[in-house]
Amino acid sequence: MSGFKMITKTNRDEMEAIKRYFNECLPTIDDNNLHMLRKASMYISIVYIVMLIVGIFAMEAVRLSIYHFVIVPLMIIYVFINMYTLKHRGEISTAKTAAICCTFYFFLGVDLAVIDVFEAPAGRAIWLPIAVIGLPMIFIDRIYKYIFEESVVLSILLIMSYFHNDFDHFKNDAYISMAAFFISILSARIILEMRAKEALAMEEVTRLSSLDKLTHVLNKNALLERIDNYFFRKTAEESCAMCIIDLDDFKLVNDNLGHNTGDLLLEKVGQLLIENFRAYDLVGRYGGDEFVVLMPRMSDINILTARCKTLQMYINDLDIGSDHRITASIGAVICKGNCDRKVIFSMADDALYKSKIQGKNCSTNWIYEEQESVDKDVLILMAPEKNQGVQRLYDGEEDRFKIVYSTDDDATIRDISRYRNEIKIVMVEVDTAAGLGMLVLKYLKRREGFAKIPVIAIVETHRDADIAKELQADAIIGSDEPDAKFREVIDSLMK
Repeated sequence: MSGFKMITKTNRDEMEAIKRYFNECLPTIDDNNLHMLRKASMYISIVYIVMLIVGIFAMEAVRLSIYHFVIVPLMIIYVFINMYTLKHRGEISTAKTAAICCTFYFFLGVDLAVIDVFEAPAGRAIWLPIAVIGLPMIFIDRIYKYIFEESVVLSILLIMSYFHNDFDHFKNDAYISMAAFFISILSARIILEMRAKEALAMEEVTRLSSLDKLTHVLNKNALLERIDNYFFRKTAEESCAMCIIDLDDFKLVNDNLGHNTGDLLLEKVGQLLIENFRAYDLVGRYGGDEFVVLMPRMSDINILTARCKTLQMYINDLDIGSDHRITASIGAVICKGNCDRKVIFSMADDALYKSKIQGKNCSTNWIYEEQESVDKDVLILMAPEKNQGVQRLYDGEEDRFKIVYSTDDDATIRDISRYRNEIKIVMVEVDTAAGLGMLVLKYLKRREGFAKIPVIAIVETHRDADIAKELQADAIIGSDEPDAKFREVIDSLMK
């Protein structure tokens, strides 16, 4: 009884491993199936021609007929299909891979069945049973699919044999077909078990080599590789979000509490990220105390904002054995439409920097939508309302600038990040009483990539002018100045 239980348990474990193999290794399975299809179609053609030649010269019963050539169109068609799969390697979906492979093996089986019934030299089926036995060696599929696929082609063989041959001949074909079927299914079970063990072991080695040893999330190289693969396969209809998390004042933790405490903090943050993001989200350590998360199918800015705030709360609650309060700044961007990984990462990094200069433990969340091509220099304009002065600026400057208008600091910094390479000048209305414009000035002059962009501060009071000067605005102009003065200032900064 204990032996039976052991056999049952072993079989259950093996079936579970096969199930995991198909769940976790589909891209590898698809690549292997297409590779083996290319090899199979080439070698089958060679073997078929050689066996025909040998049969013609060595066996008197073999005579060439039209049935021997039904396989030729299939092989010619698959020369071109194999060239396509080779050219688009890694791009073909699982469904398309299955369709390409199953179509080939089905029509190959039908062709061999026709030859076996109408031109079998030994008077019984040979070619199709041999092909059925060999199928699990050259095509990876689930057991129940093998059963269905092989049952279909063998049924076609037996139906043709029943109507074309005498009953004894049909019984021989049925016997050989049943033997080939059961041998094939048993072989498939053994081969799948071995493939699963090898593939899962390789997956585990790959997984361990791609993990950061301290935090147990993806290391930088593995993270970027998987993010690039995602963007390569991503469709324009699918939204995603990229989130960069940076621990505030991490250097102080190392300096004041020791590197062991710093390592403990990083380990706890890594575990926190693994537990609080979805299984298909990509979580990795980009370097030092900076983590990156890519969230496929994330399109709602409110949900993203809530996720970021919740994550910050969990990080605040981390216990590292001291009274030091742990905080994190976050920059996150939702991507809608076609977009480049480098663009989204750059915007998320800009959003993170904005969170840092706001006072840390802040979260900045933006939406990026694919922008139309820009054929003019960009002028970024921030004013709380689109008044007559703003409209006159539009009327006077829209011929030489694409004017990008926004009403608050957050949207302005987002536009600066979005149009970073096309910006020629930035105009910001500074209102210290309302708290407007100062964050934009601070951001532009502290952020190395934007520090050389000329900034005009538009002010109403002396205090506003003093703050703008302190924040290093390149030019300061009163809001009541004539339009000609605005043009003069813009022209002077453009030189």
